[in-house]
Amino acid sequence: MNNSAIAQAYLADLNITNKVRDIRFLNELQSKHIAQYSFNSLGVVLGQELPLDVESLFDKIVQRRRGGYCFEHNKLVLSVLAELKFDVRLLLAKVVYNQDVEVARTHRVTLLSFGGAEYIVDAGFGHLGARFPVKIELGLIQEQGDAQYRIIKNKREEYCFQVVKEGDFFTLYTFDLQRYTESDCLLAHFYSHKHPNAAFVNNLVVSRKFSDEIKSLRNGEFHYISGGITKTTKIINVKQLHQLLTQVYQLDVDIAISEFLFHKFIANKVAE
Repeated sequence: MNNSAIAQAYLADLNITNKVRDIRFLNELQSKHIAQYSFNSLGVVLGQELPLDVESLFDKIVQRRRGGYCFEHNKLVLSVLAELKFDVRLLLAKVVYNQDVEVARTHRVTLLSFGGAEYIVDAGFGHLGARFPVKIELGLIQEQGDAQYRIIKNKREEYCFQVVKEGDFFTLYTFDLQRYTESDCLLAHFYSHKHPNAAFVNNLVVSRKFSDEIKSLRNGEFHYISGGITKTTKIINVKQLHQLLTQVYQLDVDIAISEFLFHKFIANKVAE
């Protein structure tokens, strides 16, 4: 499939019929993407090859319902938006989780220029990520249902992408507006899914974020978040994990994979 056919098939799969390419269209695209296609580390922890060409990403995320992480989700979204003639380019960010630390740029996002403003489009951050594009207007608090986001600058003049967490703004990642290439992404992608110390190599993470609820799994716990209330369920056996993966997250995995994941990431904690 060429990129044009992929873009049209992607929009059809998300049931996006709005022909007007406005901010409402962009909001619908990002929110439907993160609800339908799970953010997960499945391919990483299974040691699979994770190619980043658009056709492979469309096959994995859309056709085979395997989801993925930022280098996969946001590459696909950028490709679709570019095919629809939006002004987009990739950025690389540092995930800092509210710490003043120097870390590598291991998060990919999309910079969108639209209507005289710039936005961060990010369909690949998991349960804390935004449902809609976030406008780059320093200090502007942007309400997104049950969440609030803003972008500020720190003392090093880096942009800080923030969400309200436990009553205060929390920096998820920092970024700048320098030019990055797909080759830059390849290095960060390689680290993120191959290095033995990388977070995604060492954790089973899965999430889907809907308009009024979040379903988030991390290793041995499943978190259901709605109305600001989190209900946590311990995962205690393979059958329970398999039901979550296949029914809640609609991942096309067989029971053998669920058994492997359970014993690798959960069984030891259950035994404690």
